[in-house]
Amino acid sequence: MRSVLLAILSATILLAEQQPRLDNPIVFQRREVDSTGKPGIYGKIWIMEADGSHLRQITFGHTYDEHPSLLSDQVHAVYAEFLTNAFDVHAGARLVKLNIYSGEREIIAEEVGCAIHHATVSPIDDLLAYHRDCGERVSQWVNLGPDAREIPFRATNGVRTKDGIIAMHEKNLNVSPREVSLVFISGTEVKLLTDDKSLHRRAAVSPDGKRIAWQSNAVSGGDEILQADIDGSNVRNLTQTAGNDGHPWYSRDGQWLVFESDRTGNWEIWRMQADGSRQQQLTEGKGRYVSTRARL
Repeated sequence: MRSVLLAILSATILLAEQQPRLDNPIVFQRREVDSTGKPGIYGKIWIMEADGSHLRQITFGHTYDEHPSLLSDQVHAVYAEFLTNAFDVHAGARLVKLNIYSGEREIIAEEVGCAIHHATVSPIDDLLAYHRDCGERVSQWVNLGPDAREIPFRATNGVRTKDGIIAMHEKNLNVSPREVSLVFISGTEVKLLTDDKSLHRRAAVSPDGKRIAWQSNAVSGGDEILQADIDGSNVRNLTQTAGNDGHPWYSRDGQWLVFESDRTGNWEIWRMQADGSRQQQLTEGKGRYVSTRARL
């Protein structure tokens, strides 16, 4: 038995060593759907090169894995692992740190009776923000362990800057159509970055801290990718295409944005230059896969 285990371990190590190192990895979530369009195999984490090559799955098993973020070493990813095949906060969720090449994993946040999810690793100093969902209370938190603290304002889907956090704020819950703004929170200061009459969400911050990009229905009614200066000024629409575009994220050099789009009839991962030019589709799920939440 011992020899069999050693053989399996050796094969696993060899497989990890044989995985090609990517120059600019993209990590994203993928769900497999059945012929009727219903979810099939669990949401899993995949990686690929920035041009769409070297595509492969890196998480497996009977969990729902979502919202991955790459650390600055571009070797480790942080993601939420739900304990059932669904986005089910009642079943619980924990944060996992994963080596995208070897598969070595570490649980970095877990709490009985809570779901910890929607983790975002900022391109600025790997600063962490996440949801802590405990029963009726859902709140935005930063840091882990003894340094963990709750943001003292109703906020979700945050991304951190050096001196604060940019997040979504829904002023009136259970109102349709939804009214969600982006706000900057620093200590007790709260500054509105967008209007509060539309649906603005899923902000990204550039690595130099000078720009934000986000998903919004304020321009056309459908979702577009908007970009602005860090204070919310000089807003520009980067996509202006049919369909919906969302979940933007900046490359490490700030020159590119990856995002998701259904403009071809299925949710796929795309990229474009940070000025909106050279829009390129990177994945082709052919109706079998839904690809979302890409991070560079």
